[in-house]
Formats: sequence, C-alpha cells, structure tokens
Amino acid sequence: MKLGIFFRGNIKEGMDCRYISSGNPGFAGTPYMFCLISYLLSTRENGIEVILFTPQKALFPKEVKVINVSQLMEAYHICQEKEIDYFLFKHHEHYSDEELTMFTQEGKTKLLIWCHNFADNKALKLYAKSKNVIKIINVGREQLDTYRDHRAFLKSEYIYNSIDVPRLTTSTFNVLPFSQRKNIVTYMGAVVPGKGFHILAKAWKEVLKDIPDAELYVIGNGELYGGGKLGKWNLAEENYENKFMKYLTEGDKLLPGVHLMGIMGKEKEEILGITKVGVPNPSGLTETFCICGVEMQMAGARIAAYQCAGYLDTIRNGTIYKKRSQLAASIIRELQRKDNNYDEAISFINEHFSQEIIAEEWERLLTECIPKNTHLHDIYPLAHPCFELKQLKDRLRLLKSKFPILYSFLPTIDTFISLWKKAGYKIFKLHNGF
Repeated sequence: MKLGIFFRGNIKEGMDCRYISSGNPGFAGTPYMFCLISYLLSTRENGIEVILFTPQKALFPKEVKVINVSQLMEAYHICQEKEIDYFLFKHHEHYSDEELTMFTQEGKTKLLIWCHNFADNKALKLYAKSKNVIKIINVGREQLDTYRDHRAFLKSEYIYNSIDVPRLTTSTFNVLPFSQRKNIVTYMGAVVPGKGFHILAKAWKEVLKDIPDAELYVIGNGELYGGGKLGKWNLAEENYENKFMKYLTEGDKLLPGVHLMGIMGKEKEEILGITKVGVPNPSGLTETFCICGVEMQMAGARIAAYQCAGYLDTIRNGTIYKKRSQLAASIIRELQRKDNNYDEAISFINEHFSQEIIAEEWERLLTECIPKNTHLHDIYPLAHPCFELKQLKDRLRLLKSKFPILYSFLPTIDTFISLWKKAGYKIFKLHNGF
C-alpha cells in the first residue's frame, strides 16, 4: 500500500525535525501531527510505503521519504503518476478551481481528508458527494459528532492526535510536585484572534485581585501560523495586539509577573513543569482537539478550559466552564487547589493519545477498515449526549438513514448551532471591546 501525505506550515528553513517522535521542535500542532504520523507509519512494520510531500525545506527523519513540492495539486499529480493508493491532506476552508478537480474527476488515487479544523456544511457536501473521497478523518470524537446527522458522517472516522513522546510516565518530564508550584498560569499557542488570548488578557487583572502573586507565562506568538507584522511587544499582529495589551501593562511596562516567551521548542517543558494552571484557547471556537491542553496536563498542570468539542475529548485534569465570563473565576479556583489528578491524567493520555495507540489506529484504518468498508470506532454509546443537541442529531440521523432522500432536504442541526455560536461570539467581542 502506498500513502501520500501533503502538509505545509510556518516552518523555518533548516529547522531540525529529525527527532520528531521525542518532541515538537517548535511549530504549530497541525503540521507537527503531519510530520509525526509520516514518521510513525514509515518506521513501523505495516506494509505501508509513505511519501511526505511538502514545500518545507526542513531536516526530516532519514526514515521518511520526502518530495518537495510547491502546492497541493503538484503533490496530487505525482500521486496519480506513481499510482499511490491514498492521498492524505488537511481539510481546507477554500479550494481553488484547480484543486476542486481532485473531487470531481475520478482518479486512481483516493483522497483522505484530515480535518484539523471544523468543516462547514459546504465542504461536507463536497466530500460526501465526491467518489474520490474515501474517508474524512476527524481528530476527535466530539468533532465528528457535530455533524452526526450529515451524509458525510457515513464516510467519516475519528483518530485522536498523538502526544509528542512515545509513552508518558510520571518521570518523563522533570516536573515540580503540584503542591510546591507557585501560582503560575500559562497560555500556549498562536496569539491570533481565533485562539482567544484577548479573553485571558482581559481576565488577568481580575485574577490578580484574588491571587496577587499570580504570574502569567505566554508561550507562542502571532507568527506561529504566519501572518502580519507583530506589534511592539512581539506578541501578536499589531492591530490585534493593541486591543488587549492595555490589560497586561501599566504605562509603558508589562505588569509584574507577565512573561512573554515567544515561540519555543522543547525548552517549553521547563515552564510547563512549574505551571499550576494551563489556559488553552479561551474562546474554544476553533478547538477540535487541543494539543496544547494535552501537553499541559502531561506536565502536571491543571486546566481551565471553555466547554467545546475539543476540550470534552481531551481535558481530564481541570475545570471545564460553560461561559467565557467564568474564565477568571475558574483560574482562581484552580490556583487555590492543593492537589491534582496527575496519575489519572497520565493513564488517560496513554490510553487515548500515545504514539503506539494512534499509529495502530491509522494502520487499522488503512489496511482493514477502508478495504473492508468497516468502522474504526463504534458510533454508540453517545458521549456527552446533551452537548450541542447530540441526542437530537442522532435521532435525525436515524430518520435520514431510513429515508435517505431527507439528506437532500433537511438541514443539519449544526447548521443552526454554528450560526448561533458565531452570533454569540460577535456579541461577546462587542461587549468586551474587541
């Protein structure tokens, strides 16, 4: 079996990615996952030949066969020429006219769509209709269930993202016991509007009222995903940065205890190992999984996270709150704790996100489920059945399964939920000055 994998990312030329299975060298979660899965499938005895297509000029592991291409379609044409069985690439919100031909003109190479972000109804219709799309792979169970009543669900699976060490133990990282940690709060990820850092920035002074010695570490910046010129503080795109830095500064100086660390590689482990509370994307809007939240738990931190699909799948050591206005209270409550559930978190992470488990699922999908047209996971029982009307979605799915013509006439429930969430977030931003 031959598998082509295409990825691009904001990776500096010459970045050393040779030891990808023992840590993220310092780039965003999605391209890291593409690199890691390429490596894992290339080094295991599974009968799968992997070719990684990428425009990135990085140093990749010698076990991974890499072909440099400039764009997605170039990689696809090579797959067709080499008669590669499957071509895996990231779901795009928009495709060019040329790229759309992959879905409409039947080819030898079948397509695997890896949805690291949520696919809207238009994209799901495209994937469901295309005979070339053989599977849609989500990165979380909750992400998949958002469109449980869509025709695309019939050809969809989920495989969780993997952690960046082979297997986690209590001695994997040199972490400080939770009871000895100072009141350190850490945000990790891209500092862009969709990742909601401004929500944390605005809540920070409220945290300081109850916990005066609290410190805030910010790992990452606006360059993690590329983007415009950074502002004065080298934290975010200038216009965005100007909107929230007033909450983290006094006069022309950072508040005491605020540390802007920029993009970090393995050295971030030192900070995570002393962090008491981790705060991944406070908006929750774009979170299908949240690698940052898992990494924070791996290092022994508890998490304050907004209820959304990705966090319901991945957060087991912390608080999941239901209103964004509850962020400060959740951080304060977590900082006041004297213990955590580190052992339970480690067991949960190993069981669901270890490299061995995830590599096996990819292998089973490619060598068993696709050829035999079987499911990788059972669709029952429902997890979090009350979240975003999931029970109602399943009833509608059953009705559409019985009368398939309804797929063409009845909109999915998530169509309305998505509109409601977007409107609610716009109101939230306007109310909070963003």
